[in-house]
Amino acid sequence: MTQRQKQSFMAGALTSSVGIFISKAIGLFYIVPFTAMATENNMFFYSQAYTYYELLLNICTAGFPFAIAALVARYANKNDFKTVMLVRKLSMSLMLASGFIIAILFAMMSFPLAQGTLGPSAPIEDIKTLQTCFILLTFAIVTVPFLSVFRGFYQGLKELKVYAVSQVIEQVVRVGGLLALGAFFIYILKMNNIYAIYMGVFSTSLAAVIAIVYYYRFDRKNIGDLNRAARYQKEPAVPAKELFKELLLFGLPYLLASILGNSMSIVNNSFFMNAVKATSENYEYYTLVLGIMQTNCNKLTSIPQVLAIGFGAGIVPYLTISLENKNWKELQKNVLDCLDTVLYIGMPLFICLLALAEPIYYVMYGDANLTIGAEVLRWSSAISITGTLSPICSSMMMTLRLRRQSIFYLFIGFVVKFVSFFVLIDMFGYSGALTSSILTSFVVIFLNLQLIQNKYHVHYGRTFKRFFRICLCLFAMNGSFVLLRLTGLDAVGHGRLMGTLILAVYGIVGMGVYYFTSSCLGLPKAILGLNLTQLIKRFRKRGKA
Repeated sequence: MTQRQKQSFMAGALTSSVGIFISKAIGLFYIVPFTAMATENNMFFYSQAYTYYELLLNICTAGFPFAIAALVARYANKNDFKTVMLVRKLSMSLMLASGFIIAILFAMMSFPLAQGTLGPSAPIEDIKTLQTCFILLTFAIVTVPFLSVFRGFYQGLKELKVYAVSQVIEQVVRVGGLLALGAFFIYILKMNNIYAIYMGVFSTSLAAVIAIVYYYRFDRKNIGDLNRAARYQKEPAVPAKELFKELLLFGLPYLLASILGNSMSIVNNSFFMNAVKATSENYEYYTLVLGIMQTNCNKLTSIPQVLAIGFGAGIVPYLTISLENKNWKELQKNVLDCLDTVLYIGMPLFICLLALAEPIYYVMYGDANLTIGAEVLRWSSAISITGTLSPICSSMMMTLRLRRQSIFYLFIGFVVKFVSFFVLIDMFGYSGALTSSILTSFVVIFLNLQLIQNKYHVHYGRTFKRFFRICLCLFAMNGSFVLLRLTGLDAVGHGRLMGTLILAVYGIVGMGVYYFTSSCLGLPKAILGLNLTQLIKRFRKRGKA
């Protein structure tokens, strides 16, 4: 792979990641005013509904859209634009129809699903409240899959900027709608606080509709060239029946892989309350813990995981083309570059969540339930890196036509999760749910990378060496945190604003130490193509200008 090709792949993947990172950051900061409107006791219902929404979103962004992207990339590489446009048309029909069917089934199952999720100790009022949240979620089940067709289509055309912008628009509308509608019902109409939760769930559908409108507007300016190329193409498109079959053969494994890949959320959401019922704590305590785990901590750990979505989206067209052209060196380089970059960017974020769990939780959510919140965040921090690498490895497996093996490995992961979940909760309490997720991700990562190595001769010696150097830099970064604590600088106990400023000092110093030490070891240049000296010179030139 040439340096320009590497930069193209890295730029595309990072562009996707930046857009999703911004959308996640927006979603992170709404939780404080939203909790004030809904009250902390009601946040459990939001965490349950939103977990299912994120599960749906993960399936939609890692299922058929990846198949759409792979097919679009393949036929666009062959200049077969008639088939490219036919892929789009068939995909829209398929996702719209399947969305309606799943929405109806989900609505029919809403009551028993709510009853099973809350466990035998739940009062009937709580079950009906959660059922209402699930019914409101059915609108998103129709709109989100349809939106994902546009994302998959433009992802296959390597239009990753529009992919990223749509993520930001969707999140801005969701958060804005959530706060505005919630405030209207609570403060203007004086309704019960639970209506803030209902509006939060409904806003997911509203956001998807606005994002779809954005893509339609983008289509008006950009789809014309593709339509003209398709009209002037002399060769006929691949027959619709054959293409539909190909789309299903691509898409169904992706869909199944995504469902199995999200087995950790499914098990946690569906069986947590039943698994902990034999422990000494009561129903209210564990609803609080699950709410903190699934909403508060998940918001924080999901920020590093944007790399999984960004690089998972970015690597599909490049690996597809490398495979089509049988360019094995380029393929191997893409795999290693992806792993190196995710580790280089993701590991310091994981260490920050682990080492600064208490001040981070305090700044974000205040001192209410601080002790339990910080403890849950420490346990959750490892998921930020394992939950990033696992879907990326699965995405590479699916793109490299190792679908059956990938699904089988994900099924093994599901078995590991299901078995270890109950055993570890029985041994360690609620932390067993998080530990079982980390163990599951390790199993899936190891099996996938081992098969990629055997099949495509991708050797990870370079990645292991760079990972060792990354760990040295992380040790130095954590040392800076220790020194700052010795000075008496502590975010906890101050006002939220002052706490934020103190935490920012930790972040700036820690990341500065990490980047400086990694630059001394040549990591930014080797992995990202960045050079500290060159960056300083550029800033000096701009300053003089």
